[in-house]
Amino acid sequence: MRQFFVSMSRGSRVAFAACLLLIALVIGGAAWWIAHPPYGVLFGDLRQSDAAEITSTLGQMQVPYRLTDEGKTILVPNDQVYETRMKLVAQGVPKGGSVGFELFKDSDYGVTEFAQKVNFQRALQGELERTIDSLDEVTSCRVHLTIRHTDLFERDQEASKASVTLSLRPQKHLDARSVAGIQRLVASAVDGLSPESVVVLDDKGVALSGYAADGQGGALGGDQLDREAKLETQMRERVGELLHRVMLTNDFTVSVDVRLNYDHVKQVSERLIAQGKDGNGLLVHEKTNSSGRIPDSSADTDHVATGPTSSSNDRDLEYAHGREQEEVEQAPGRIDRISVGIVIPSTLPQSEINKLSDVVSAALGLDASRGDKVDIAAIAAPEPVEAAAPAALVALPAADAALPDTAATAPAQVVDIVSPKWVFPVAAVLIIFLLIAISKARTSVPPRLSAPQREEALARLRRWIETVETE
Repeated sequence: MRQFFVSMSRGSRVAFAACLLLIALVIGGAAWWIAHPPYGVLFGDLRQSDAAEITSTLGQMQVPYRLTDEGKTILVPNDQVYETRMKLVAQGVPKGGSVGFELFKDSDYGVTEFAQKVNFQRALQGELERTIDSLDEVTSCRVHLTIRHTDLFERDQEASKASVTLSLRPQKHLDARSVAGIQRLVASAVDGLSPESVVVLDDKGVALSGYAADGQGGALGGDQLDREAKLETQMRERVGELLHRVMLTNDFTVSVDVRLNYDHVKQVSERLIAQGKDGNGLLVHEKTNSSGRIPDSSADTDHVATGPTSSSNDRDLEYAHGREQEEVEQAPGRIDRISVGIVIPSTLPQSEINKLSDVVSAALGLDASRGDKVDIAAIAAPEPVEAAAPAALVALPAADAALPDTAATAPAQVVDIVSPKWVFPVAAVLIIFLLIAISKARTSVPPRLSAPQREEALARLRRWIETVETE
């Protein structure tokens, strides 16, 4: 081995040392990769209770795991992601922090009827919580039920009631249709419960249910919301077609908001009808009483009664008046207000914009006394911004953003940036190139002469020098 190193040149020795170092690095990297396999996402965006339950089960299964994203994401070896996930699902892990109908799996026959009712209510609440938690916008929820119990001797029984508290994800919200769907879901699962008796709150205590389009109470159903959306779409298309014909371009934005009133209003009015010549009514009955007093002449027969006599007349009249009663019931679903907002480029003068506003109002049949209005804003296009330096546009990912925020059903993602399957082929190619370089270096350098060969070469050199001198 020493003779091998002595016979090598300096460049060959450096290349051979680099090859040995590379082989050592490859072997060390392979050993580290075998001891630390790549990890994939098992579950993401977990609550603390669910993460604690999953990690406890993984410890019992002797599956290595890691916690990232402040304990909200659990990682396991990449080749065990799907198998581990199926095993956890088969065991019912995670349970979501609530108890479902598995509560009756190992029920005791000695449980009283009251305890069975309480367990049934707990199980029903837990199943509803799991169903609502499956929504993308919901992080967690709590359901409270007040179930009516039929009794033979009680006639007046209160209806069932329910309350739902939702914790929403950041930058997420539920529209009225989703809230109405949650109300119907809970009402369909509980006997004697109507959707109007289900109160839905958010994590800030704000009621999400029980508001109509005008904000004065009354929950809107899905059909009513569909009608509003349909009217808004029709009006938006009508205004868009009108603007396209006027401006000969689609460089505009139209927004229409329709408020429908679904209140049941019933009005009853009653008034007298004037009849007769003087307007007092029709004469039905007339009674006249006349009375008078004559002086007594029996005392003085010689004198003639010449004084006036006293009399009185009483007249009693009865009139009949006509009455007119009108009862008007307004059908729900009438238009309460229409608001139209239009944004166009600043190419039209103000006079043309005013005319365009009048045309849009006439086309949609807007009523100013009802509160309908049209706002048209002419906004100039923004000036182009000069492109910044490429270095300023490139944003390095944060350390916490290395792992994606995936749900439990999302496919596993490999954490390692470089896939390990390319390590061995690349290392083999590098080793081959280094061996080729070493062989070329050894062939390019002439081999060193032995002692007899050096003596013979020196003797030849002396004879050649002596021959040249003699000449």
